[in-house]
Amino acid sequence: MLWVVSYDIPNDKRRRKVAELLKGYGQRAQYSVFECEIDEQKCDQLEKRLRRQIDEAEDDVRFYALNEADLKRVRLLGKAEVHRKAPYTIVGTST
Repeated sequence: MLWVVSYDIPNDKRRRKVAELLKGYGQRAQYSVFECEIDEQKCDQLEKRLRRQIDEAEDDVRFYALNEADLKRVRLLGKAEVHRKAPYTIVGTST
């Protein structure tokens, strides 16, 4: 599942901590938007960690879930691109 996580955090120190935390889960799409291709368990873990970083009275963090059908409907302009993990194949050798 691709999660788009956006935030509006007025405090510089908290905003930097949130951005650093999100870098461990996904890739920055815009200044305060990350695209995180993670499963539900990792998303729950991320939410729990973010709750410890933010001030719930001042900060705004949003998670938007995009499934494969939603991704096909995303419209991008300019240099925008959706950041997805590259598919990979495990190649083994037999002896």
